[in-house]
Amino acid sequence: MSRPLVLLAAALFALLGLAPLAVMSARVTPEDLSALFTASSALLLGRTVLYGLGVAALALLVGVPFGFLTARTDLPLAAVLRPLGVVPLFLPPMMLAMVWTAVADMRGAPAAYFVSTLSTFPLVAVFSARAFERIDGRLEDAARLVGGTRAVLRATLPLVLPPALCGACLAFVFTINDFSVPDYVSWLGLPKFSVYADSIYATWRIDASPGRAVAMALPLVALTLLMLLPALALRRRGALASVAPDFRSPTPIALGPWRWPAFLFCITVLALGAFVPLGRLGWEAGGGPKGWSTGERAAAFSMALERSRGDVRNSVVSALATASACVVLGLVLGHALARSRRGRRFEPLLVLPLAVPAVLFGIGIIVLWNRDATAALYDSNALVSVLLTGRFVVFAALISAGAVASLDPSLEDAARMAGAGPVSRLARIVAPALRSSLAGGF
Repeated sequence: MSRPLVLLAAALFALLGLAPLAVMSARVTPEDLSALFTASSALLLGRTVLYGLGVAALALLVGVPFGFLTARTDLPLAAVLRPLGVVPLFLPPMMLAMVWTAVADMRGAPAAYFVSTLSTFPLVAVFSARAFERIDGRLEDAARLVGGTRAVLRATLPLVLPPALCGACLAFVFTINDFSVPDYVSWLGLPKFSVYADSIYATWRIDASPGRAVAMALPLVALTLLMLLPALALRRRGALASVAPDFRSPTPIALGPWRWPAFLFCITVLALGAFVPLGRLGWEAGGGPKGWSTGERAAAFSMALERSRGDVRNSVVSALATASACVVLGLVLGHALARSRRGRRFEPLLVLPLAVPAVLFGIGIIVLWNRDATAALYDSNALVSVLLTGRFVVFAALISAGAVASLDPSLEDAARMAGAGPVSRLARIVAPALRSSLAGGF
């Protein structure tokens, strides 16, 4: 890889992902730091840790069986249920909270645990399903000859556990950094179920103190990194169960009399996380308890489309621009991480924008770009893509790094000897071989 190309990509990442954090950190004063050490902050942080650990454990209990059943067994409709299992991850957690407080009148801490588990279990399920698929069938055949299905599970679970725990670490990170769900499910007539991220937002909004908001965020950033760094290590360990040149796909495991109970489990999980929320939204959109007529329903949808047309267009354009930028930048960064001997040392920097609470990163973007020299960018919709690229390029980079690590470097060596430059090698050799990984990053 060309050093100038890597340095250019690193400089762009530093500008988009690290500069907002740097300008915010510069505003922290000793007085801001002294405000951290209070009994209420310690109590709130402890509650947040327990909340994150509880959701991560529940996500494991739901996600590992779901991933196993849909990826490795003769479960009915497994090919349909597996992609549907990702749907709850694409639904805003706030939307799930709104639906379940209306459907079941769920409130308080139990509702927060329930909704956050539904939102994050797909992370564990996806990692687990992929790991189960990457186990060589010969290993399972040998274990089956020794001790049957139980021996197969004992032999394969140690290989699946690292990626499953990686998904659980991500579930923990997403849970502790989101205050919208705890705030929504406990705002009406119940003791407040506050989490630490809520206090950061309140410090910024009420006190209008960026420095104190940054200082308040430091424990949460440390806690997030404490989970993200092990997640990266677990991701690398999970790659050990990879596809070898003589790899043989494992045969589906027969569930026997457990086939339909397992199907009921998967359907129930999907109903709670996807079918009921989407069905409730459809019912409300159709008039709900008012029972709109066909004409009233059509008028309501027409009005909604008219009001939201511009917002939908802006969202789609911003998402496409962000995804495209993340894939291009992530490919260069991921290639450098995989091919460089020192690549792993830079992974903590790469995940740092993700470790910072979203509200704090947004504040950093405002402080960085709200200047006369950059007024044109700040006043444009492009600033949204700038913010999102800096925060989420880590996903594309890590996906690309994992895929590049499995790519034979001799292909690039041959292209270099034939006179192909670094950009040409990336575009014509590396990128085509990583199509599925780049699509996943996108």
